[in-house]
Amino acid sequence: MKARALSRGEAFRLLVEQFTQLAHVASPEEHAAFTLEVVAGLKHEEVVLAPRETLSPEAAARLDKVLAATRCGLPLAYALGEWYFAGRTFFVNESVLIPRPDTETLCSASLQFCRDRPGSLRILEVGVGSGAIILSLGLALPGRDTELVGTDISPKALNVARANAKRHAVALQLHQGSLLEPLPANSRFDLILSNPPYVAEEDEVDESVRRFEPASAYRVPAGQSGTYFHGLLAKNAGEYLSPGGMLALEVGYNQSGEVKRLLTENGFSEITSAPDLAGVRRVMSAIWTG
Repeated sequence: MKARALSRGEAFRLLVEQFTQLAHVASPEEHAAFTLEVVAGLKHEEVVLAPRETLSPEAAARLDKVLAATRCGLPLAYALGEWYFAGRTFFVNESVLIPRPDTETLCSASLQFCRDRPGSLRILEVGVGSGAIILSLGLALPGRDTELVGTDISPKALNVARANAKRHAVALQLHQGSLLEPLPANSRFDLILSNPPYVAEEDEVDESVRRFEPASAYRVPAGQSGTYFHGLLAKNAGEYLSPGGMLALEVGYNQSGEVKRLLTENGFSEITSAPDLAGVRRVMSAIWTG
């Protein structure tokens, strides 16, 4: 697509046509609509109701760049520089994982706990990445006295989380370091949640993930099992949880049983699982009795 006079309807049809030819872009019509919203500020109903309206030259030029990048295999989220999660849009780049619908299960399980727990809340996300998870959680708790904290080993990921916190006007404290290590002494939280790396060295991933997404955010160290980080968190999270606090972890499709064992062995109780959209046990949560 060249940077020329282009109508909204033409742009939408061209995007659908191009995305249909790209195996790594699912749901071409949905993502064509989202692309126009990001690059031109147009809701889909505006495209439908006024298809002959012309895009600005700037929007047409940006669409051209997005299409060129996706044709080279770059995930659409990275080509756009932002992606949607839990009903909101967040900045992303190749320093962070692309938020996925399955991870909304982690948000839902955490949100239910927060709503049931009285009083003020201190919430920690380990491996905060883009910040989409903890920011979505905070935004879903309006009116609550809530303190949000995130850790990540990647300074570049923390920059993305910082930008998203500013975008959504949410206070988010960030600490650089591995897992719980960078936290101040005597920190205590009502909820610790994490979507830690859980892909083992021998496990295959989609080509698009392998080529573009940060391996350190989804792969465990070589020679370790997929539940390596779950085990570390189960072992150490109790030191940072208030009595009655919850640890919530996203897990791989066949890891719920092993993670349940790890939580039990490390003194957690009331262990529950929550399924994702495909019915896979995607989140394991447990209570720390202190």
